[in-house]
Amino acid sequence: MTVNIFGATGLIGNLLLHASLAHPRVTLVRIFVRKPVAIHHEKLVQVTTTYETLDQVSGDIKGDVVFNCLGTTIKQAGSEAAQYEIDCLYPAKVARLAAANGVPAMINVSSVGTTANGNFYLKTKYDMETAVSEAVSRAWFMRPSFLVGQRTGFRLGERIALLLTPLFDLLLFGGLRKYHSIKAETVARAMLTVAIHQPEQPKVLHYDEIVEWAGKEQ
Repeated sequence: MTVNIFGATGLIGNLLLHASLAHPRVTLVRIFVRKPVAIHHEKLVQVTTTYETLDQVSGDIKGDVVFNCLGTTIKQAGSEAAQYEIDCLYPAKVARLAAANGVPAMINVSSVGTTANGNFYLKTKYDMETAVSEAVSRAWFMRPSFLVGQRTGFRLGERIALLLTPLFDLLLFGGLRKYHSIKAETVARAMLTVAIHQPEQPKVLHYDEIVEWAGKEQ
């Protein structure tokens, strides 16, 4: 299986990259990055590109599946327009180019609460899901809540959230379970498992479905 990863330097993307390289059924891992990463592996191919230059390397988006792990914050991006480009326009463009090259499947990191009537971030994710679904014949969307994992850099808000999250998780029952925190590693494993099995349903996975797929045999 040949996989393509966008967002391979992020929290989930990096875990997915290493999981893909280690998996015996994955024969080639192609990552699309702004600058090369310090990883050398016989299965790994690095393609240096940005949203603006993606058309120049569009022929490299080929194989069995595309993983979309792209995502940022307004603070990192600098503006809502810049965040919208990374979180929505970039994945939508990837989906169209992948479809044109015959890539049949795209698995995406979205967010719990995604809706057309949500705040800027949630509506951005909704627009991304809509655009990808329209372009690719088979698309899946992971909608995790707060991600637990080793992030780069110090973020006070995230440190506080990590301390409080276990307490909040105890209060999440029934329909609220989708807001349960989840390990980034679990999301990455679920994405790879879904890529291998490509189930008809569900297309949108929340906490319980993500955990279930992460636990299935790959």
